[in-house]
Amino acid sequence: MTTAFAPAVSLPPVTRLRLTRRGRVVFTTLAALPVILGALVFAVNGGAAGASGSATGIDLMSYTTDSGIVATLAYSPTDVGSARFITVEPGQTLWNLAEENFPAADPRDVVADIKRINALSVETLQPGQRLEIPANS
Repeated sequence: MTTAFAPAVSLPPVTRLRLTRRGRVVFTTLAALPVILGALVFAVNGGAAGASGSATGIDLMSYTTDSGIVATLAYSPTDVGSARFITVEPGQTLWNLAEENFPAADPRDVVADIKRINALSVETLQPGQRLEIPANS
């Protein structure tokens, strides 16, 4: 019986990546950079969403609808000097607001004006919601 030996093949040495402490710091920083930037953007935009009655005259109003959708409405009152704002109390309706604030006017017209001014598509109000009401109706 004859035995044949294959010629010895030399494989290149396997090199392993070795990181120094400075290399680990660089990689950690690069990995954390998107998280830090995202948090910064969130903080800046979150702060702007809470601003109300700013010097620019733009109001931001956020509320959660019955379906769970958070809606934010940004609007600029046409005449800031004559604008009147109210905060909706629990149980209040547009009809109640119209009757309380404009007893001599037709409530249907006042409700239509409030919906138009605040760009409301539904008549459901949320407690804490801030509404602009007509200066005179």
